[in-house]
Amino acid sequence: MITDTAQSCGAWTERTDPDAAYREEFLRLLARLRLEPGLAIELVQTTTGQPFEVCSAVELVPFLQQVLELLRSHRGPVEADPPWRA
Repeated sequence: MITDTAQSCGAWTERTDPDAAYREEFLRLLARLRLEPGLAIELVQTTTGQPFEVCSAVELVPFLQQVLELLRSHRGPVEADPPWRA
């Protein structure tokens, strides 16, 4: 997770960039689907028209929905154990 440190009222606290954290979780999820991070980033940038580093959940959730629809439409009737469960 991407964090930075800030001083508030004399105490140091860590702040998390929620968009960066979401991007990291996004890449972890796609890695479980055996999609390499570089390819996932390239697909997102092509789909959204934005650099991956500035994407937030607003851009990434629709992408994940498209991936889910693709997986549902291409899942064979006998496929009981999908590869991401391995």
